This record gives sequence, C-alpha cells and structure tokens, in this order.
Amino acid sequence: MKPLIALISLGSVFLAQAAPARTIAVRDYKEKVYGAWMGQIVGAIFGWPFEGRVKNVLVLDGYRESPHFKTTFDYAPVDDDYFYEMVALYGFERFGLDMSVEQLGEIWKQNQAGSWGSSLEARLRMAKGIQAPDTGSPRYNKWFHTIGPQFSADIYGMVSPGMINVAGGIARRYAHVNGYAEGADGAVFVAACVSEAFFEKDPVKIVEKAARLIDPRSNYRQAIDQVLEGHRKGVSFAELAHQTEDRWRAEYPQMNNAVANGALVAIGVLYGGGDFMKSLNVTTQLADYADADCNAANVGAILGAMNGVRAIPEPLKAQFHDRIWGEAMGPVKFDKVVDEKISDLAARIAVIGQRNALAQGARGVKAGADEVLRIPVEEPKTQAYEHFDINDYGPLWNPAWKLDGAGRGGAGTTFLDGDVLVTFPRDTRPCRLETEMMVPQGAHRLLVEVRAESGKPWRLEAYVDDDAAGRELVESADWRTVSIDLSKVSGKRVKIRLYQQAVDAERRAAYWKNARIE
Repeated sequence: MKPLIALISLGSVFLAQAAPARTIAVRDYKEKVYGAWMGQIVGAIFGWPFEGRVKNVLVLDGYRESPHFKTTFDYAPVDDDYFYEMVALYGFERFGLDMSVEQLGEIWKQNQAGSWGSSLEARLRMAKGIQAPDTGSPRYNKWFHTIGPQFSADIYGMVSPGMINVAGGIARRYAHVNGYAEGADGAVFVAACVSEAFFEKDPVKIVEKAARLIDPRSNYRQAIDQVLEGHRKGVSFAELAHQTEDRWRAEYPQMNNAVANGALVAIGVLYGGGDFMKSLNVTTQLADYADADCNAANVGAILGAMNGVRAIPEPLKAQFHDRIWGEAMGPVKFDKVVDEKISDLAARIAVIGQRNALAQGARGVKAGADEVLRIPVEEPKTQAYEHFDINDYGPLWNPAWKLDGAGRGGAGTTFLDGDVLVTFPRDTRPCRLETEMMVPQGAHRLLVEVRAESGKPWRLEAYVDDDAAGRELVESADWRTVSIDLSKVSGKRVKIRLYQQAVDAERRAAYWKNARIE
C-alpha cells in the first residue's frame, strides 16, 4: 500500500501545483493600478457637470466647457470620489492588511472624512462617540442605502487583483463605516469589477462575475441582473437606462442611491466596449439627475484597471500635474491641507496590493528579468444576504409596533434619531404604525408625542380595531402629546393603528416618540 499512498500523495501535490492561476508582471500590475487610480479621478471630473443635473447628450473628448465648471486644472481638486480611498490607504499603511473597520473609522475621524450623504452621517456620529461599524448601520445612518460605500470601493479592487472574492470581502467589511445592505452591495460590486478587470477584457464577464457575489434577493443584484438581461437582448443603452430608472428610482428616489446608480455603472461598463472615453460618455448620457460623477469615477477605475494608465487620453491627465490638492471638501475645512502626488498614491496602493496578493495565496515568481505575480483563479462566491427593510425602523423604534408604507430618499426619508422615529411616506398612501395588544385592565388611553417640520403639516388618524378613535392636524415643530381613548376596550385585545395622512396631497415627515399606555 505504501507505493500507492505515495502515488496518491504525489498526485495531490501535482494537482495543487497545477491549480488554475493567472499571471501578471509586477510592472504591469503597477501600471494598471495607476490606470485605475487616474481613471477614477478623470472619470469623476468628467462627470462633475452632470451630477444631479440633466444628462450629457454630446460625445465629449474632454472636460465639458461650462460657465460653472472649470475645464482646465493645475491639480486634481480633492474630491470624495477618491479622498475616502486615500484615507483607506493611510489606514492600510498604519494598521496593515488586517485593519479593522473600527480602525478605518478612526482614520476617517482623524482625516475629517465625511462631507455629504452617508459619509457625513458617519462623521457626525463619530463626533458623538459612535464607532464604526455602527456609523454605517441603519440604526445610526439614515442614508445607509446610498452611494457612499460604492464610490469609495475602487481601492479594494486595486489591492486585490484577480481575487474577486477577496476584493468583495474587503469591500463589504469596510463599507460598514458609512453604509449597509444596498449601500454595501454597491461597494462589493465595484470592488469586484475592478479586481476582475486586471485580467479580464470582456466587460460582460466582468459584470457577470462581480454580480454573482451579491445575493439574488438583494435589490442591488436584481438591478444588475436586469441590466445584464437587457444587454443580452440587445436593448440600446438609452432604453435600458430608461427601464432601470423606471424600475428603481421610485423605490430609491434619492439622487445618490446605490441601486439605481449601480445599474448605470453596469450599463456604462457593458456598453463602453472596453474603450475608456466611450465608457465615460455612455455613463454620463444615461439618466437625468443621476450621480454622474460618482458613476463615471467607478467606470473610469474599472476601465483603468482593464487597460492601464496609457489608455487614458493624455490631455485629461497631464493637466493635473501629478497632484491632488485641497484645503476643504464641501463644508469641511481640513485641519491639514491635502497635497499628494497621484503617481505616488498609485505606487503605494500597489505595494499594499502585492502584500495582499501574497497573503491570500498568490506567488511571486521570476520570469526572465520580470517579477511576476501568479494569482489563483477564483470563482465568485455569493456573500451572505445583508438586508434592512425601511419599515424595520418601526420595531427598531419600539418592538411592540410595526411600520408599513414608509419610504426612503427624495424629499425625505424614514429613519431613527435616538428615541425619535421619523416617518416619510413611500408614495401617496399613508404610513401606518400598528400594534396588537391586550389593553391592561384599568388603562384608558394611548399617549404618543408627535410633531411636524415647520410649515409642513400632516394629519394623524387613529383606529382601535375598526373604529375611528381620533383625527388631529399636526402642524407645529414643537412636541405635543396626542391621547387616544381606550376606555371602552380596557382589558381587551385590540389592534391599534396610527396613520400619517398627507395634507394637500404633500408627502411630509412625521416625528413620533414615547408611545405608552396609561
């Protein structure tokens, strides 16, 4: 038996050595990292004129001329599309590859990261002593489902070349600084696309493989699947964008939501055909009032990883003079001026990426005069489903109550602020808070404190079982206590419903706290 055992063992070694792998010269890896890093900077600035505005209808070969936007630059202005990734790089350099999400949050705090949206919410929570990952959770971050993690995730693909599951895992973990569920799904998708683009030239394969990391139950995955199906059927990019906007903007009205914008990123990659400028043009031509700069930055990073920095037109990158500079970003004035060389940042990212590849099972080998990374092929593995329904804010506020009809994005959103529940209707139907309970013997009323936003009244309607039990106009920004008579049902089991009705057909926010029985 010993010879047979030896043969089996030898065969196992042979199979392990022959496991499928892809190789990339270190110099080519560095050049592609530079391409991805420069690509997102160029993409962001290319998309600036169309962010939250009407879409591009021209085929542009440079930055759009506009009275409101510069078309030439002495440096790349510091911008959230790459600043948060610079902060992540600082974190890797300080804490290493096993940096915790708490440590990344601390680096965010030290560098004053967080100017808008979910990132602003995260920074404000950090200032109050809340740490990551709580800063990205729905409990503390009302914009958890928006694009912040998505446009911050390119770097996680850059440091994980061809390691799509590694890239997605890193992105999921660090996305929790400023997002959750759909927001984190966006980070996973973008990081996986960038990771795969280091080796794959076919945009369809890149998008398909990246999508498989996300659970099919996720709205984000369903949006990407809708894009892939439309592309397979030969639907034009304009019509496909119309279809995805029609499907997902009603569910996620916020201009910077992750799901609808993620679909636009996928369309930009698929219909750009691997060409950098065509991909940016397609991306900015897809939809009015979309987050065009973030989307173009993601697409630029993916195309930069695919084709390297040389594929980016020289006039679009040369004018930055290899520099990112800024004293402030939006409302945040930095304690320390940001002043970094673009090429230096790319080289430092590549150093982290080489370490990560070797730590994850890649091998560094010599091929003549070249140093080569031999990276095992990874089949995408679907991550655990991460989900939070916007109506889950009801029981999160008070476990005895259910919420229905709540909405997110647009002119307002549903969220929790300490012990205060803020509800915003999803559509023209009212929000409903509901509980089923045994009214204690001797109890005679339900009390709940409510208020409106100044100048934005709403109407509270109460029902006990099927009987109307109260109707009140709530128009003050000051808290008031509403009393619902329960004297006729004392000692009985009943259903109590509280409706947030619109006034003058206008959807508005309602504020609730301290519901109790007396």
